Order: sequence, then C-alpha cells, then structure tokens
Amino acid sequence: MDSLQEKHLDTKRGLHYRYYLSSSGSPSQPTLLLLHGWPDSALLWQYMLQHLAQLKLKIVIPDLLGYGGTSKPTQPELYDHRLIAQDVSEILDAEHIDKVIPIGHDFGCWFTTRFHLHYPERCVATVHIGIAYMPPITEMPSLEALNAMTEQQVGYPRYSYFHFFTAPDAPAIFAQHMESTWHVLHGDREDWIKYIFCTPNAMRDFIAASRTDVPLRPYAQDHKLKREWMAGLPTAADWEATLCWYRAFVDGVQSEADTSIPVERYRLELPVLTIMCEADWVNPPKTLEAPKQAGLLPDLREAVLPCGHWCPYEAPEELSRMIVEFVREKGFAG
Repeated sequence: MDSLQEKHLDTKRGLHYRYYLSSSGSPSQPTLLLLHGWPDSALLWQYMLQHLAQLKLKIVIPDLLGYGGTSKPTQPELYDHRLIAQDVSEILDAEHIDKVIPIGHDFGCWFTTRFHLHYPERCVATVHIGIAYMPPITEMPSLEALNAMTEQQVGYPRYSYFHFFTAPDAPAIFAQHMESTWHVLHGDREDWIKYIFCTPNAMRDFIAASRTDVPLRPYAQDHKLKREWMAGLPTAADWEATLCWYRAFVDGVQSEADTSIPVERYRLELPVLTIMCEADWVNPPKTLEAPKQAGLLPDLREAVLPCGHWCPYEAPEELSRMIVEFVREKGFAG
C-alpha cells in the first residue's frame, strides 16, 4: 500500500474511517472503489495495485466499518447498508470524486451492489468478485430455512457457518485461535471450503481445538501477509465488529434496509463484470444463473478463476487483467 496515501475521515454519523488514495487519475474519469470483505481490510488489494495502475485511474480503498483503522462498533444496527453507503459516499465527496466503478470481494461484493442500488448516479460500472448478485431481500428467512433452501438447490447448506459467526462466543474463539483461523480460511485441500464452511459445526470444532492440520495455499504461507492480517484483529472486540456484518444480515437489519430500494432498481442497468471462483463452494459459479435467468444483469460479462475464494491473494495478476480488460472494453480508460 506504499504507493497510496493514507487518509482519514470522520463521517456525519460520528464514525471514523481510514482509507487509501492514489495520486493518479483525472477528475473526468471514474475512480476505482475497492471494497474488501470478511475478515480482511484494505490490505486485501495490495497485490493487485501494480496491475490496476496501468488503467491510470484514481483508486480509493476504504477499511470498511468494523475493520482495520476504521471505527469498530459492535451494534449490528450501525451496519445498516444504507448508513455504510452514506459513509462511503462522504469519503468520495471529501475527495471530490463523482463517478466510480465499485469493485467488491466477499461481503464487500454484496455491499458493492448495495452501494450501487443506493447511488446509481455515481456508478458507471461494477465488478463483483466471488459472489453472484443478490437482489434485495425484503424479508430475511431464518437460518434454518435459508440452509434448507440452499441444500435443496445445491445439495448442501451453503450458509451453515452463519450459525457460528452469529454465536455469542464466536469473537472470543476466533481471537484466541488465530493460527487455526488462518488455516480455516486458506486451507489447501480438495473441497476444503465446502467442508469447513458448509458442514454444521465443522469450523467451530476445528478452531476451538486449535487445529492446523491442513496445508496452506501457497500465498498463505507468506509470513508477512499472515502477520499483517493478525495485527488487524488482535482482540475479541475486533472480531465482534467484523461479525456484525453477519449479525445485521441474520437479525433482519439488512432486509429492513432493502425495503428502501425501489423495485425498478433491482435490474442493474450498467455494465457488470462478475468473476466467480471455481473452488469456492460457498459461492459456486452456478449461483450466478438465478439473477441471469431473472434478467437482472442485462449487460453482464462473466468469468471464472481456477482458484479458491481469496482470489485477490491467490490470483492477483489474472484477476486484475480481467478487470483491466473490462474497464477498457467499456471505454472508461485508455
């Protein structure tokens, strides 16, 4: 992140944000807005910056609420996507940025679509990495019902891990077993994501037992990367903040926020690049079919990477190439 300037902003609702800004780019061109997911920070994008720089567009990368150098409240209602979208819009206003291309990974991908749905006038295109477009859900089903539905659709409960993530003791378990958590996230075993995320109690049991008996993907063997990541989540309170994204989802905070989005906006009337990951069983490429068949992505370009969920770490050059080609093809950069 040395090529970017670290900046800070206190938002109108009294929360502090840290973000990073590049010096390149013209005000007449859109800015790349990079939005990370769980349990990462702006550092997720560090290996892609040198490749994205060839677009010569301005880049802004916030630590989203609950992460990094940004405020870490533990009240799920503060993670209402309407409010976070307003926070991010304030960052853009502070930097005199008008148009953006939001690019999101993991929960940041979900938020990317919500930012666009709230501020369609600011977005000229969008890139979804790792998660298919999820149109607004105005009534959140129970976790049991949600997992029963996904088991019927794909053969296993895709959101089984939500039970652990929203449990009261989860923050302490993660904080006390960071090495084991790193292996959970980046284990290199066939169908690892499917087993550890989608099998009831598998993740809880693995971490609580301090297990590390699964090999790491090559990128995750980088000790500097692991140290940086661990330094950003040192306490149970830090973990509790990150997990508020899941609590807000399960508790109905986000479905209530979704009711504010006009139905006519559900169809994304802008160029969309969706990049799915072949070895991501929580978000398999086939989940893109539903929004496609519903006609919600009329200007869609899709691609699949032969890697796991954390493709910004695992395949930064190839991922960046896909984004660069898309942005140029749509005429937003030379």
